[in-house]
Amino acid sequence: MRYIFLVVVLLFSFYGFGQKKKMIYGYLKDSVTNAPIILASVRNITTNTTTMTGNDGRFSIQAAENHILSFAAVGYYFDTLQYTNAYLLQDTLFPVLSPLVRDLGNVTVSSRGLSQYQQDSIERRKDFLQDIVNYTIPTVSQANSGAGIALNIDRFSRHERNKRKTLKFYETNEKEAYINYRFNTSLVISLTRFKDEKLRLFMQQHRPSYEWLRKHTTEEDIRYYINEQLKIFSKTYDKH
Repeated sequence: MRYIFLVVVLLFSFYGFGQKKKMIYGYLKDSVTNAPIILASVRNITTNTTTMTGNDGRFSIQAAENHILSFAAVGYYFDTLQYTNAYLLQDTLFPVLSPLVRDLGNVTVSSRGLSQYQQDSIERRKDFLQDIVNYTIPTVSQANSGAGIALNIDRFSRHERNKRKTLKFYETNEKEAYINYRFNTSLVISLTRFKDEKLRLFMQQHRPSYEWLRKHTTEEDIRYYINEQLKIFSKTYDKH
C-alpha cells in the first residue's frame, strides 16, 4: 500500500479546529532517490491553505495539533500527515512521496493518447481502489512516508458512509494534482522567466483554483491567466 488516507480525521475532524496554529517547517523528498521534490503542493486540508516547496524541497505552513497535511506532486502518489502530538516537539518534518510506476494494466485506451496527468491519475486511482477493496490487519498502521499513524481505509470500506468520506478525501488530493499538472513549473517559467524563491512565491500566491481550471480547459486559457497574474504579482513584488 503506497499511501493511506486518514479516515480517522474524516470521522473526527473537529479535533483540529479551535486550536492554536503555529508555523511548521519540513522537507519533502523522493522516497527512492532522497532528492528534494521541487514546487510540490503542501495543503493543510483542515484550513484549506496551500503552500509550495522550494528548490530544496523545503516548505512552511501553519498547522495546529491534529490538522491534516496532504502532499501532491506530478509523477508521485499522494501522501498525508496528521500533525499529532508526536510532531509538536519536532523542529522539522521529513515526509517523502513515492514515485508513480504508471502501470496502466488493462486500460483499453492507448497511453499514447493520454496526458501525463491522466496516466498518473489512472495509476493513483487503481492503487486507491485496491486499498479500499482489500481487507488488511491491523486497523492502525504506519503511513508509507513514515509521516504518521493512520487508519486503514479498507477496514471501513464496508460502511458506505465512511467509504463516501474516503472517496471525497481522495478527490480532494486528486484536485491538487490536477492543479499541479495544469499550472506547472515549465509553463510558468517559460512565461515569467522566474526562478528560485521568486518562482515559488508566484506559484504559491497565484495558484488557480480547481474550479477555474475545469472551466478553462485550454493551454491558451492558462497562458492568459499566468500573464494576467504576472502583472499583479510584479506590482506587489517590486514594492518589497
